[in-house]
Amino acid sequence: MKRKPVIGIIIITVMILFTGYFLEYYQQPLNKSVLRLHVVANSDNTEDQLLKLAVKDDIVNLMKKEFQKTSDVNMAKSQAIKLIPIIEKTAREEIRSQGYDYPVKVSVGEYAFPTKSYGNFVLPQGDYQAVKVIIGEGEGRNWWCVLFPPLCLVSSSDQGLCLDNPQEARVTLKCLELLPKGARLKLQGEE
Repeated sequence: MKRKPVIGIIIITVMILFTGYFLEYYQQPLNKSVLRLHVVANSDNTEDQLLKLAVKDDIVNLMKKEFQKTSDVNMAKSQAIKLIPIIEKTAREEIRSQGYDYPVKVSVGEYAFPTKSYGNFVLPQGDYQAVKVIIGEGEGRNWWCVLFPPLCLVSSSDQGLCLDNPQEARVTLKCLELLPKGARLKLQGEE
C-alpha cells in the first residue's frame, strides 16, 4: 500500500523535471537557439566578393554534411568548434584554387549581428553564436546565414536565404517547423 504514494511522487517529479527541461530547451530566445555563419571578405572589390561567395558555398556544403545528425544548437556549436581546422582548410583550398593567397581565420563565439532580413524571414539584432570566417584583411562586405537549424538555403547571390523567389528556396511546412523561436516572417507589403 505504501508503494502507490512513492510511485506517484516519482512520476510527478519526473514530469516536473521533464517540463522544466522542455521549457528551458524549447523556449530559448532566438539568439540562443541558432548557430549562424558569418563570412567576411578581404575587401569590397568584385573579385574578393566573388571569392567570399565561393568560400561560403564550400563551407555551407561542408557544414550541411557535418550537421546532418545534429539535434540541438549546443551540439552544433561543439561540432563547429571541433571542425575549425577543417573549415580553415576548406576555405584556404578554395582561396588557393581561385589564385589568391589570403590568410583565413575561423572562430566560433558570440558576435553582434544587426537585424537581418532574408526576404520575408527576419532575424532581430542581437548577439548570436556564430562560426566566423575572415578572409584576408576582413575589410569587405560580409555574408551570413543560419547554419543550425539548417536555414542556409542559398543561391550564389549575396542575399542568403530568400523566400521571395521560389526558384531560390522552396519552403515546406516541415521547414517552417524548423524556424527558431523568435524568428518572424514578414508579410507581403510589411516594412
